[in-house]
Amino acid sequence: MKILVVGVNNFGQKHLSGIKDMEISIVERKSDVIKRTKEKFDIENVYSSYDDAIKDNFDIVDLVVPHHLHREMAIKAMKAGSNVLVEKPIATSIEDGKAMIGASKDYNVKFMVTDQYFFDPSVRSAVKMIKDNMIGRINTIIVRDQRLFEHEGWRVEQNKMGGGALIDGGIHYIDTMLNFGGDYESIHGKSMHGGSILSGEDTTVALFNFKNGSKGLFFYSWAYRNPPELPAFEIIGDRGSIYEDPKSRTSWEVGTPKRTVYGDLILNGKNANVEKYDVYTAEIMEFAQCVRNNTEVPFPPELALRDLKAVLDIYSHILKH
Repeated sequence: MKILVVGVNNFGQKHLSGIKDMEISIVERKSDVIKRTKEKFDIENVYSSYDDAIKDNFDIVDLVVPHHLHREMAIKAMKAGSNVLVEKPIATSIEDGKAMIGASKDYNVKFMVTDQYFFDPSVRSAVKMIKDNMIGRINTIIVRDQRLFEHEGWRVEQNKMGGGALIDGGIHYIDTMLNFGGDYESIHGKSMHGGSILSGEDTTVALFNFKNGSKGLFFYSWAYRNPPELPAFEIIGDRGSIYEDPKSRTSWEVGTPKRTVYGDLILNGKNANVEKYDVYTAEIMEFAQCVRNNTEVPFPPELALRDLKAVLDIYSHILKH
């Protein structure tokens, strides 16, 4: 199979490291990035023009580009006959997300959002534990992440992100919350600017009211200096609990054999012995397997649209209240 990775300066390196047994080409203009990438990976072709690249019939086009470009670039690749991966969020608006899903059906190609948090072994295991009733009826779900964002680049620009920290990194944790809690009846949220370099919001708190009667407490910040080490999630039931062990998290550096997002699970006070694997390889290669076998993608784009809707519901609530 042939894959084209578009944008390899930063996070695209992690995508490249997750690809196995495919011919890899890239779209990149910076000579130093091209040199560094070719030293680390077996690259077939390098393109400076995206429009020229997609003429060459790639099985998969993997877009690691600013959020506001997703719709236009994804639909171009679909029209050219390629199956498409796009980094989260699916888009910056529901309209754009629906247009991409519709185009994938019109052109009969596979389409998926690469959200490594959805593929994390601890998340998948916790979802199964909930379904197997191992902690009873869920009453409370806590999901949090706090850090200080100090990087440069397009992510500091609100118009390119479609908001701020929540729609960029926070949407990963929204996905985790919804995978545990299911459909929600309402969200009450507040965002603010807490002192980071972002032009958009950098801190959000929210309360989820789930249809199953449970509550979700959400906190996400890119303006937290010297944060404590806390579980990224806790799931509390009437007969037990599940929480993440932050001390067992792995590195995301390229070369780490089994990169995960979350640490081990603690089920009812004991280590649950979750088998770890590389989440970057899982998301890309599970998609490739679906392309080969013409089966449904493991992370349906409708779920990515669900995650975006939750983010926009929080933003909408902020504007109205």
